[in-house]
Amino acid sequence: MHFLLKACCLVVVLAATHGAAAELKLGEPAGPVTLTELSGEAIEMKNYAERPATAVLILSARSEATLGATAELNRLNQKYRQRGVLIVGVCPIADESADELRTFAQRRGLIIPLYRDPKGEVTARFGAKFTPEVFLLDRRGALVYHGGFQDDKSRQAYEAALASVLLKQPVKSPTQTVAGTPIDKPGEQREIADPYGVISFSSELVFEKIPQAAAYHCSTICEAANGDLLCLWYGGTYESAHDQALYLSRRKPGERSWSTPRIILQDPKAPPGNGVIFRDAGDKLTIVWGRMEGTRPMGRGQGWDRCRLFARSSTDHGETWSQDRPLFEETLWCVPRNPPITLNSGALLLPVEGLQKEVEGSYFLTRPTPDAAWQKTSFTGGGSQPAVIQRKDNSLLSLMRHSLWITQITSRDDGKTWTEATPTKLKNPDSGITMTRLKNGHLVLVYNDSQTSRTPLSIVRSTDEGKTWEKPQQLESNPGEYSYPCVIQTADEKIHITYTFRRWAIKHVELNEAWLYQFERSD
Repeated sequence: MHFLLKACCLVVVLAATHGAAAELKLGEPAGPVTLTELSGEAIEMKNYAERPATAVLILSARSEATLGATAELNRLNQKYRQRGVLIVGVCPIADESADELRTFAQRRGLIIPLYRDPKGEVTARFGAKFTPEVFLLDRRGALVYHGGFQDDKSRQAYEAALASVLLKQPVKSPTQTVAGTPIDKPGEQREIADPYGVISFSSELVFEKIPQAAAYHCSTICEAANGDLLCLWYGGTYESAHDQALYLSRRKPGERSWSTPRIILQDPKAPPGNGVIFRDAGDKLTIVWGRMEGTRPMGRGQGWDRCRLFARSSTDHGETWSQDRPLFEETLWCVPRNPPITLNSGALLLPVEGLQKEVEGSYFLTRPTPDAAWQKTSFTGGGSQPAVIQRKDNSLLSLMRHSLWITQITSRDDGKTWTEATPTKLKNPDSGITMTRLKNGHLVLVYNDSQTSRTPLSIVRSTDEGKTWEKPQQLESNPGEYSYPCVIQTADEKIHITYTFRRWAIKHVELNEAWLYQFERSD
């Protein structure tokens, strides 16, 4: 008797292994099944006893029905894999390459072992006709359920069968109607969108120490027409010191280090304060900066209410600069913080912090063409140091520095007039903010997500033009000051941010948009 049983088992093993067995029937053990890994190596699946259930899923990357089922497959796999259930994917299409299947699995988030069946032996053994099609085996390796996986009804039937097996109960409806993509009509290879992309993030100090300067603040960054990154900031013994100077550093494409900072402007009688560097539509670089014209001696942090705007330009990517000239003949006490934006009309709009009748607020300056003079268009209270973007409907959104909450205003006439300032739900300790519109229309804002401290420094994204904002992500959270950020997007779609790093240095961060929202992937 024992001899006969062993002989029968041997027949099953040989048949399953060599593809000569008849189609698997309900209640019949599958026996060892030869599977081909994507690397080409053959293995034998026979470890059924190690788990309560094994599901063999026939699938194809070229099957529309399979693609439509992957989300639910992932959900059920996550739900039951902790209970020991194994799903084994078998791909019966002979010309589906390993790379095609690997890409399919990675981009659809499949975290199941995936095998090829190029000779159709496994498919024939189970009698599969469609993709997706599922065969459920119990701990003995016996077939206890056969059905489709193409719609909610078939998936619910599979889950019910799986629940019965886990409870060690008979499956009530062991066979179900199967539909999907016929294996003999698999369809053409298709491009599968990658929902994960690549996460990119790096950071470094632009410098560690500059001789004859101790404190640094208020950086801005831009991309020159040749691809160089230029970073501008002021530094000196302390904020408002007579030895305060504007420094410039450069990072060339493909490099990770910045050039030695060089002083491009210094005047002990009227030192430079905040400056912004930007490139216009004609690829000319411009620096607009505030000259501190208050009387001296002057205390630390004083004199910002007596800054007069000057500008200089460069046509050789910032290697040399023109003479400084005032933006206005009349005195306009204000200071820049964020670079201008180019409006859809082609005009530049530059937001600056300023005073009007001793009221602190914001001016918006415009330059209709590259050769035209700057014009003062409007003043608004309710916030300072504006950051501006233009929406799809041509309206402008400006967010402003303010105690406790960032405030916002909007304009429908290119910044000539603005709505009354209203508080947003974004915290602010009365510290500088920065915002830019990405090429895809999304917005990113960098700010101190606190009402009392210049830490943490956070970045947040909006996908609806600033109507709502996602959860902020922290760039810095340690003790210290991380403030006055500037953000741009370069031609390669990378996001670049510079900011004050504890007043010891200026820090640069480079990331891509995926870093802002891709937090998990199938693993």
